[in-house]
Amino acid sequence: MMPYFTTLFFLATLLAILYSGLQASFRRLPLFFLYNVLAVLTLGLAPSLAYLLQATLPAEKVLQPMPISASWYFFYVLPVLVAIALGTIPWSKKVTLNDQDLVQAIRQALQKQSYLPFFLLLYGILMYFCAPLLPSSMSQIGVFSGMVLWVGLLHLFFSDWPWQVKTVVLLVTAAFMLIRALQSTFFGDLFVWPLWMMLYLQTRYHWSKKTLVSVGGITALCLALTLVWKYDYRERVMKNNGDSYTENFSNTIKDWAKAPWKTKRWQQALDRFNQGNHLAQVYRWVPKEEPYARGETILLAIKASLVPRFFWPDKPGAGGALIWSRFTGNPLSPNVSMNIGMPGEAYANLGPWLAPLVVFVWVRFLYCLYYGLRQLALRHYPLLWLWIPLIFYPLMDQENDLVTILNHAVKGTVFTLVFCWCLFKLNRYLPSHPPANT
Repeated sequence: MMPYFTTLFFLATLLAILYSGLQASFRRLPLFFLYNVLAVLTLGLAPSLAYLLQATLPAEKVLQPMPISASWYFFYVLPVLVAIALGTIPWSKKVTLNDQDLVQAIRQALQKQSYLPFFLLLYGILMYFCAPLLPSSMSQIGVFSGMVLWVGLLHLFFSDWPWQVKTVVLLVTAAFMLIRALQSTFFGDLFVWPLWMMLYLQTRYHWSKKTLVSVGGITALCLALTLVWKYDYRERVMKNNGDSYTENFSNTIKDWAKAPWKTKRWQQALDRFNQGNHLAQVYRWVPKEEPYARGETILLAIKASLVPRFFWPDKPGAGGALIWSRFTGNPLSPNVSMNIGMPGEAYANLGPWLAPLVVFVWVRFLYCLYYGLRQLALRHYPLLWLWIPLIFYPLMDQENDLVTILNHAVKGTVFTLVFCWCLFKLNRYLPSHPPANT
C-alpha cells in the first residue's frame, strides 16, 4: 500500500512544482523550482517507483532492489525534502523576483558587442581540444574553459542575431557535443545544458505555456531515451573496443529499435534516476557498520575547496569513491561513478535528526550564492547573469558529494569573475555603471 501512496504523493508534488515553475518562468529564472523538481524526482518519486516494482515483480527480475524498508526510507527522507523546499523560499519581500530589467540590460550590452558570442563559442571549442594538454594542476581550468562554449551559446540567444544564425550555431554545437559524448561515452552535458538552455530561453522569449510544455515534453522524452539507450552503447563499446564510435552508435540504434520496450533497459533508466537507492544504502550501513563521522568529511570538504592543490597536493579529490565505500560498505569498480549526495553525507556525519538541518543550510547557501551573483549582475554587470550555469553546473545534482560541489562552486565563481574581468580589460565586456534601476 505504501508504494502506491508515496508514488501518487510525489507525482502530485512534482506536478505542482512544475506548474508553479511554469507560472514563475515568465518573470524570472526558475532555477530553484528545477532544484526542487530534481530532489523530488530522484529522492522521492524514483524510489517510490522502485518500491512499487519490488512489490509487483518477482525478486529475480528487480535489477537494483532498495536495501531498506519503504517506511524506514521515507521516514528519514521526507524531512530532508522539506528542508530543501524551505531553503529555496525567499525570506524577504524586498527580494527582486523579476528578471526582465536584467534581460533588457543584457540585450543592450550585446548590441554594442555583437561578435562577443562567437568569440566565447570559439574559445570554448578550442579549449575542449586544448584541455587534455594542460598539466593536472590546471585541469579544472580546462573544464571550466570548455563550459564557456555553452555560455557563449547563451550570449548568442540573448543577442539580436537572426534566428537563422542562432539555429545553425545551435545545431553545430549539438552535433559537436554529441560526437564528443559518443567518443567518451559520458553524456552528462547532453542532459544538463539543454535544461539550462530551456530555463534561459523561456525567460528571454516568453514562450506560451503550450509551446513550453511541448518543447519540455519532447526534450524530456529525448533525454529519457538517451538515458535508456546509453547503457547498451557503453556495453557495446567495451565489447567492441576496436570499432569506431559511429559503427557502435549505428549498431546500438539498430539493436535498440528491435526491442525498445525491453524491461531491463527501462529499469536501468529508473535506477539511474533513483538516488534514493544510494541514500538508502547509507541509512543501512551507518551507524550499524560505520560510526557517524561527526562532521569530519564536511569540514574536510570546506578546507579542500579553499586551499589550492598546489599547497595541499594530497587533498581529497572530486568523485566520492572513498566516501561511497566508507558509508555504504560497497567498494566501487574502476571507471564506475557513484556518490551518496549531500543528504547522504549529512546523515553519515550527523545522523537522521541533524541531517535535514545540514541540508537546509547547504541549500540556503546555494540560494544566497545565486541571488548574490544576480544582484551583482542587476546592479552593475548584467552579462554576469549568463555565467550562472557554469558556476551551478554540478550544484543542482543530488548525487554529488560536498567535496565535488563545493570545490566547483568556489573555483567556478573565481574562474567566472577572473574571466569576466579579463574580458572587461580587453573590450569593456562589463559596463562600469548600473544598467537598470532595481
